[in-house]
Amino acid sequence: MFKYKTYVQILVLVLISIFAGTFISIYIYAKNYPIPLFHSVSLDTKVMFLRDMDNKENIDTIIVGSSIGLNNVQGIVLEKSSEHVKHVLNLSSFGLVPMQVEQLLELTSLFPNLERVIYSAQFSDFRYPFLFEDYDANFIKKYINLGKNNISLEYCMYSYKYFVEFVKRPWKWKENYISNRYFSYLGFDQTGSVPLHIYGDDIIKFRWNTPHADSPIKENYLALESIVKKTKRQRIHFYFVIQPYRLPLVKKSEHVRTTLESFDKNTKKIIIPNRGKVLNLHKSLQLNDDYFADRTHLNDKGSAITAEAIGKFIDKSE
Repeated sequence: MFKYKTYVQILVLVLISIFAGTFISIYIYAKNYPIPLFHSVSLDTKVMFLRDMDNKENIDTIIVGSSIGLNNVQGIVLEKSSEHVKHVLNLSSFGLVPMQVEQLLELTSLFPNLERVIYSAQFSDFRYPFLFEDYDANFIKKYINLGKNNISLEYCMYSYKYFVEFVKRPWKWKENYISNRYFSYLGFDQTGSVPLHIYGDDIIKFRWNTPHADSPIKENYLALESIVKKTKRQRIHFYFVIQPYRLPLVKKSEHVRTTLESFDKNTKKIIIPNRGKVLNLHKSLQLNDDYFADRTHLNDKGSAITAEAIGKFIDKSE
C-alpha cells in the first residue's frame, strides 16, 4: 500500500509539474507571440500589434483589406503624402475577403477619432464567401486593451486550449515571417503595413505569370455595400482603392480584362451612391513590371507610389 501511495503521489506531482511548466511557457509566449484568436498567424499578429501600440486615440485613418491592403499601401508614406492623414493604422491581413473585413471593422470603436477607412483591394479578394467562425469582437477588444506586452489569466487559459497550435509559432517565426523577400513577411512598420522587397530571383514565377481565373461573388459585394453604409452612418469617409494588376497579364487574359472592368463598374455602383469614393489605381498609374512582386502584389517601390497617390486623392476629396 505504501508503495502504491508513493507511486500515485509521484505521478500527481509529475502531472502538476507538466501542467505548471506548460502554463508558464504559454504565459511567456503569450506576452511576446500572437495567441490564436483568429487561428491566422497574420491576423493574430496584427491583433497583438494593436495590443502593443501606443496612442490608439490618435488613429484617424485605417487601411483594410487582404495582403493587397497589407503590402500595397505603406502607411508611413501615406502620412507624409497627405495633409489630412496624420496617423495611420493598417488593419489588413492575409486573405481577408469583404465579409471578414466587415466583421473586423467592429473593432473600430477602439479608435474614437477615426475619420476615414481605406479599403485596398483587387477583384481576386472578392472570390470566396468566408466568415470568421465564433467571432467575438468584445473578446478581441478586451485582449487589445490589455496593453503592451501584457497578458491575463483568461487569455493564457484560452491559449492553453490551443496548446499545439500556439507553441509551434515561436519555432517557425524566424524561418517564415522575418524576411521581406517572402510573401509571408510579418515585419510591420510603425503603422502596421508590410512593404515587400521582392525582386529578381525572389519572384515566384507561377504568381508572376498566371492570371486569376476567379470572379467576384455576390456575397462579397453585399458585404462591401454593408461596410460603406455603416461608414456613411458613422460619418466616416470611405475610400475604395482598386490596386494595379500586371499589365502583360491584362493584355494576355480576356477574363482579367473583362473582370477588371466589371469590378470597377460594380464597386462604383455600390460606393458612390453612399457618398464613398473610388480610386482606380490600375487605370490611373499603369505601373510597369518594375513595381510588382507578383501579378497583384507590389514591391516596396510600387507600394510607395500607390500610397502617395492615395494621399493626394484624399486631399483633393476632403
